[in-house]
Amino acid sequence: MEHPFLVDEFTPAHAPQLGFAPANHLVTPEPQSPAALPPLPNLSASEVLFLTPSDPEYASYLASANLRTQLNPALRAVCKTGHAVAVMIDWVRSNNLSFGIRCGGHSYEGFSQSRDVVIDLRGLKEITVDTTAGIVTVGAGVSLYDVYRELANEGCAFPAGSCPTVGIAGHVMGGGHGLLARSHGLTCDVLRQVTMIDYEGSTLQATANSEPDLFWACRGGGGGSFGIATQFTLNIFSLTNVNVFGVSWKLSQSHAARIFNAWQTWAPNAPNSITSIMKLGPAGNGSISLRCIGQSIGSGAELRAELHSLVTLETPSSPLKIQDLSFLDRVKHFAGPLTYESVFMKAKSDYVFSPLSSSAIADLLSAVAAVPVGGIAVLCDAYGGHIGEVAVADTAFPRRGGTRYCIQYFSSWQNAALSVSHITNVSNVYSAMRPYLPGAAYVNYCDLDLQNWADAYWGTNLPRLSAVKAAYDPDNLFHHQQSVPVGISA
Repeated sequence: MEHPFLVDEFTPAHAPQLGFAPANHLVTPEPQSPAALPPLPNLSASEVLFLTPSDPEYASYLASANLRTQLNPALRAVCKTGHAVAVMIDWVRSNNLSFGIRCGGHSYEGFSQSRDVVIDLRGLKEITVDTTAGIVTVGAGVSLYDVYRELANEGCAFPAGSCPTVGIAGHVMGGGHGLLARSHGLTCDVLRQVTMIDYEGSTLQATANSEPDLFWACRGGGGGSFGIATQFTLNIFSLTNVNVFGVSWKLSQSHAARIFNAWQTWAPNAPNSITSIMKLGPAGNGSISLRCIGQSIGSGAELRAELHSLVTLETPSSPLKIQDLSFLDRVKHFAGPLTYESVFMKAKSDYVFSPLSSSAIADLLSAVAAVPVGGIAVLCDAYGGHIGEVAVADTAFPRRGGTRYCIQYFSSWQNAALSVSHITNVSNVYSAMRPYLPGAAYVNYCDLDLQNWADAYWGTNLPRLSAVKAAYDPDNLFHHQQSVPVGISA
């Protein structure tokens, strides 16, 4: 999950208007009879916290980002050491138990959930910053904000997403887009080493030179397919201040089309220092709300000059505002609440490789305008820059040169009774774009509706990913509904 609750303090009312209202209620477990479990592994409390539905702490570990997919496991094992993870892998394999692997709990389709056993990595919380070597080493249970905060203390940063409670593990292994993406690449592009426990409980150190195929697969192949990653080492760089910006419009569909077309022409070709996002939503009476936000590591003068044509094309409803912020204040600026939020949600995604035609834009805006206010947000993340400078075959993440932007169709709500209508809204807008887009999708925006999901996520990299899966997990111990399949040939 990159930025499902992405907010911008320039327009506080914008997030709920586009369906980003956070849940403000506590999650309580559904009534559930505990499954019959074999004797638990002999692990000390210093290595693992075992939780069953009868334990007082059980509910406090239950919440996931998507209430629509949340499950109550018969056993949650919150691992505090790599050894505990290895023991748990051996235990579930030996006892033929189904299990999920939980880090941040932001899988859109609940792939980190299980009714039986959850191997929970939130006990792996260490963060070590080495400014001399230019690296940070983090446990698989830390959140993006945890890392941002520690790096900011050293005047450093790394490229990653905006949602503060997203776990590092799934984020980096699926790619990881954020507001430093065009200047510094995806999160997987700065990955230097992964520590992974394999299906036999052995510890592997994957780098470009040691277990290189596994390392390659961990840079965009998604989580939950090859083993359980327990630690990551990533490159960092000095960064103290950035310029953030935001500008809004509320326009008729024809005028909104002019803004959107100007953005899609400019954003992927802007200076690498600038990463922007265009957000669309229904504004009522057939009109469209648009919000362009982003940041630059360049000068404020350069940013203002780059945005001039966009902001003067149509009169904004909220004028352009640029602020020079410390990097950590920038993180907070776009993060919204730093506490964990749970909502019902559904999302789908597309990749755009050629500018959308006027007909495609018109159909997109018409479909968005037909949705009730608050029923959907369409978020377009600009690509290009450093993302496209990496060859398609160099990482498992395939959407490189020639990719202009990613579209996320997102809706969230707080009442389960509204699920059908919100899911239908997302489906209708996504369907309107089928004549125009090839169906490529982002694995971190996983979507169970996709028919050819493996090809949609990984494209030409799928055969190699399938071979890595067969080599490192021959019995397919680590699997979920959209884990890397075996037996795919070139």
